[in-house]
Amino acid sequence: MSDEDDRNGYAGQQGLTSDNSEHNQNTFISEQTLGEARFHFAAKIVAVHGGGLEGSPTVDIQPLVKQMDGVGKAQSHGTIYGVKVPRVMAGDSMIIADPAADDVCWFSVACRDHSSVAENDWKEGNPGSFRRNSMSDAVYHGTMHPKRVKPKQWVMFTKDGMQFQDRNSNKLVGSKDGWNMNGVVITDKGEIKAPGNVTAGQGTADQVTLQGHAHGTSGPPTPGS
Repeated sequence: MSDEDDRNGYAGQQGLTSDNSEHNQNTFISEQTLGEARFHFAAKIVAVHGGGLEGSPTVDIQPLVKQMDGVGKAQSHGTIYGVKVPRVMAGDSMIIADPAADDVCWFSVACRDHSSVAENDWKEGNPGSFRRNSMSDAVYHGTMHPKRVKPKQWVMFTKDGMQFQDRNSNKLVGSKDGWNMNGVVITDKGEIKAPGNVTAGQGTADQVTLQGHAHGTSGPPTPGS
C-alpha cells in the first residue's frame, strides 16, 4: 500500500508474503487478474423497463455482495443498467413471469460483450467492445425466494398433480379425482360436481338456475326462474 493510499484510507489486496518470492508475486498478480472476472452474482432489482406481451424487459440492478479492500473496508457497488431478462420460450410459445422491483435475483455474466447482438434483435454480430466477463454483460438467471416474501399467486407441481392460484384466491387444483376449480370438480369422465347452484344465461332475460328453475307444462325452463 502506498503512502497516498494510506492517507486516503484505501488498502490494497497485497498480503505480508505477497512479494516474498517470485512465485508469490506471480500468484498475487494472477489472483488479482482473475478477480477482475465475474461469473455469477446476486443482486436486487431496482427498476424494470418494458415487459409483458411487448417483449422481454430489462432491469437495473444493485449487486448485494459488497466490495472489500485489503483490511476489510466495505463499499457498495453502483447500479448496473439495462440487464437483459430471458424467458422460458420455445418457438412461439412462452411463459411470461417478468421480475419486479425489489426482487432478489441471481445473474450470470456473459464471457463477451453481447450488447450489439442484443440491440440487433439477437442476430449474429460483432461484440460491442473488447470487455470480458464484465458485470455490465450480466443476464438475469432466476429469482431467489427470501423467506420474508410470501407468494400470492403461483403454479405448483405436487405429487398429486398441479395447482394454480391467482392473487384473487381463484384456485385450480388437479388430482386423481379430476380438476377442482374453487370447489367445482370436473372428473376425467366429464362429470361436473358443484357444491353451489349453477346459473345459465347470467344477467340475461333467459337466466335460469339448475336447482331453482321452473318449467311450464312442457318445454324448456321458464326464463328468469
